[in-house]
Amino acid sequence: MKQKKTIGGSIGLLIGVVIAILALVRGTWLVPLLIGTFAVWGLWLLVTQVFPRETARKPQQAEPFNRQLAQTLLHHVNYRVSDCLKAGYPDARWEWMMRDPALFVAQGGTGRIRVTGIPDYEYADVTVDQGGKLTCLLVKMSPVEKPAPPNQQPVEPQQWYEAQGRQTLGTLVADLDSRGHNALTVQEDGSICISPKGDGTEVKQAVLANFPAKDLWPKLVEILKQEGLAATVQGDCIAVTW
Repeated sequence: MKQKKTIGGSIGLLIGVVIAILALVRGTWLVPLLIGTFAVWGLWLLVTQVFPRETARKPQQAEPFNRQLAQTLLHHVNYRVSDCLKAGYPDARWEWMMRDPALFVAQGGTGRIRVTGIPDYEYADVTVDQGGKLTCLLVKMSPVEKPAPPNQQPVEPQQWYEAQGRQTLGTLVADLDSRGHNALTVQEDGSICISPKGDGTEVKQAVLANFPAKDLWPKLVEILKQEGLAATVQGDCIAVTW
């Protein structure tokens, strides 16, 4: 409201000045005086009404980081972390893993430390919140185990044969038998091969998915025998005849 009154008053003053110039000035000076009057009024309006509002909108700058104070606070936090660890592990020692722990302590959050003298643990996460509360949580790092190949996954031979092997082998054996073949081999990766020329050259015919691991082959051979197929383990493959 105060701002509107100020602008209204300035407009009234501007009109008064313009009327006075029109009444008193004649000739070539009339236009320059009017232009100058409006220019002065526009400049005043810009300085007094626009710039202060833009300045007020600017956010306050963050307070400068006080390195000395942060370092003192870091020492205090260090003692608290040591007390927390030594309460359960008297021989514990530790070190910050971040580049600037003083800045971390001043801002708060969670940072990692490396610990020694604590059996089975190498790290801990230290959390400092805005209220000054400190927590220290031990962290155990476990290696990621490499998964076994698909044909090495634990598979129960009987269940595998009922779910996948019976249909695939039955269909393939019937087809091969109709074309005069009477033998095939199953490789360790589940590949089914035949030797059409009898010279040891193998030709892949199909692949058995999730083929059981090699240590389960003796049991798988017994299952194939029950199905009327003569099967034996021969090195890295299972030989099947009918």
